[in-house]
Amino acid sequence: MRVLALLVSYVLHPLWTPLLVLGWLWWLDPWLRLQPAVMLYVGSVFLINALAPAVSIYMLHKRGVLGDLEVSERTERQWPFLIVLFYQTLGLFALTRQGVYLPSEVLGLVVAMMASLVLALLVNRRFKMSMHLLANGGAFGAIWAFNRLHGLGLEAWLPLGFLSAGLVGWSRMKLGVHTPAELAVGFLVGFTLMRAVVESGWPL
Repeated sequence: MRVLALLVSYVLHPLWTPLLVLGWLWWLDPWLRLQPAVMLYVGSVFLINALAPAVSIYMLHKRGVLGDLEVSERTERQWPFLIVLFYQTLGLFALTRQGVYLPSEVLGLVVAMMASLVLALLVNRRFKMSMHLLANGGAFGAIWAFNRLHGLGLEAWLPLGFLSAGLVGWSRMKLGVHTPAELAVGFLVGFTLMRAVVESGWPL
């Protein structure tokens, strides 16, 4: 069962989740499919924001700054947070530079991800919020928000988001990385922030 838990944790890793969400939304939302050039550009930025932090975090582990790649120790988690936030900031500049058109809903995804990460960085001083469930909750919130905004008719499928969260939560507990409270807080923060930002159109 530990092998299955590791598989779930790595397939639904927080670094890959934004790219997976973008792919799901592109497939589910006809409105986004009408903008292939925009989505390919956003996808390339998200891909860089997944690979570059992964390499940086791996190098920190090799140098002994991080005890393990799971970053199990709360006091070590600030470094991965800051690295991911740095690359996301560069990504935001790339997505908002002059001449680039980005729908408010898609820009909201980026802003909500960054806001969630900043909040997690602050909370991490006292409480080890689950980044896996933060990303999972954000993914669920994004699909929920796009469903409401664009009338995608996904209501019957949305409970699968809770099933996915449960599976990821099980994997993190099985690996002994998080408690139920840390998982629940991560999911609620990610879900709430993503829905609030995307549905409000706040970035514009």
